[in-house]
Amino acid sequence: MLPICQLFYVSSAAQPCDSESIQDILNNSRRNNRRLDVTGCLLFSGRCFAQVLEGEGAVVNALAQRIALDPRHQGAVVLMENYTTERQFADWSMGYLHDLDLEDKLETLVLGQETDPLVIADVMMRMKPDTVMGALR
Repeated sequence: MLPICQLFYVSSAAQPCDSESIQDILNNSRRNNRRLDVTGCLLFSGRCFAQVLEGEGAVVNALAQRIALDPRHQGAVVLMENYTTERQFADWSMGYLHDLDLEDKLETLVLGQETDPLVIADVMMRMKPDTVMGALR
């Protein structure tokens, strides 16, 4: 079994995003990710995005490069890439969390003002599925 690449990046919205724009992103992501065998979660805080992508390393990296070119956001910064034996988002082609409480943390990550692994881990932990409820925290 190949190791699973898990990549985490943050970016800021290039312009205000309404729920229809986010739904369009999710629909396209879910369709493409199923085809590519990629799982993950997208977080939107109102001005910033954070996303975890999981899958085969070359596929995840190619997808991240393509996402970085998307004009709906800017300043994409990969903050973590590691390899594991198990997916954390195995049941989601693309989960979604809207969390306004993370706005300040995401902005400091996007701007490069924060690189503390504990802050990155905290944001990623908020994105993980809740194993009891089967939903996001």
